[in-house]
Amino acid sequence: MSFFSNKDLNFLNTHYGLRAMGWEMCSMFTLAYLYKQGLSLPLAFTVYAGMLFVRTLTRPIAMWCCLKKGVHFTLMVGTAVFACRYPAMLPIKGLTWAIVPFMLVSGLADVMYWVPYHNYFASIGDAEDRGSSVGIRDAIATVVAVIGPVFGGLLLAVNAFYAFMMPFVLTLVAILPLLKTPSLPVPPKPTPEEKKHIDTFGFVVFIGDGLFYQAGAIWPLIVFMILSENYGNFGFILALAAFFRALGSMLFGKMIDKGKGALICYIGYGMHIVILTIRGIFAYTVPVIIACDFFAAIAYCFSMTGLMTAVYNATKRAKHPLYFTYYTELGWDVGAVSAMLMCAGLTAVGINLRWGLIISIAGAALKIVVLDRYYRNEKKQA
Repeated sequence: MSFFSNKDLNFLNTHYGLRAMGWEMCSMFTLAYLYKQGLSLPLAFTVYAGMLFVRTLTRPIAMWCCLKKGVHFTLMVGTAVFACRYPAMLPIKGLTWAIVPFMLVSGLADVMYWVPYHNYFASIGDAEDRGSSVGIRDAIATVVAVIGPVFGGLLLAVNAFYAFMMPFVLTLVAILPLLKTPSLPVPPKPTPEEKKHIDTFGFVVFIGDGLFYQAGAIWPLIVFMILSENYGNFGFILALAAFFRALGSMLFGKMIDKGKGALICYIGYGMHIVILTIRGIFAYTVPVIIACDFFAAIAYCFSMTGLMTAVYNATKRAKHPLYFTYYTELGWDVGAVSAMLMCAGLTAVGINLRWGLIISIAGAALKIVVLDRYYRNEKKQA
């Protein structure tokens, strides 16, 4: 396992695990928390869409910082900003001005973190071990995520202050492993020619991922309602799903390194489509919810490893890797904002929230088409 010998990648994965721990304590609770704090479903989705749109507006700031100060420096700053999104949620009580700082800080945090992170991970990893590296990273993240939702749910049920300050501290601690990772040369400014001929693969596949992920995020909200809006029980269900997901990440990463990327994506996203359909029609009781989460976790092991291996390898091969990442992440914004606005529209006219899962299915279908084309081209060029 040569990827374990990459000390820089090991430190980066340690950082990612700590940040993921904080994220898992809060992320899946965000929509539920907005709803619980008095926002109607259409308003909660609209606020979330607004936060995601701030990502788009502030994305040039992340690009400027990477070009001026370097990707590594921006990643450390982005991690600090990412930590600030958690205390920004504390003052929210209904539709008040307190929502504005949450939207601004959260949107800026996403771009200041993810643009440099994806670029940095792609730069220090090796293409031949990419699937295994992504699998290892996701396994680490999901193992700590088993603990996160349990603690997050219990803390939210007791005192919201601790529920948001704990992730804040954990995310700040996640900066420390980055001090052990190397700086990269400051990337040059992309030329008009590089911008004009940018590979659209990342942009299009991330539109699908934005639709898939963000519309899929309404499922935890549905579960929250089924569980009588109990944060503790909700956290347990999320933790169980994360545990199932952690079991398979490394295995499926190795399969990609052996040239099975297209097959893995077919299986993963095919399973997701079936599971989303079952969730929408049949999942009204805890046993069915747990069964769906178990199979969704297995599907995630296939799908996420297949997706991110392709994206990271495409990033490393790009003529301007940083601009490729910038452009790819922009596609995610388009998909995610569209998903939240469509969910807001559905609930505003009285349509059952479960119909929003169709949007997630559409995103999965788009990713199957784009990733199939990518892996077919990979085989031809091999």
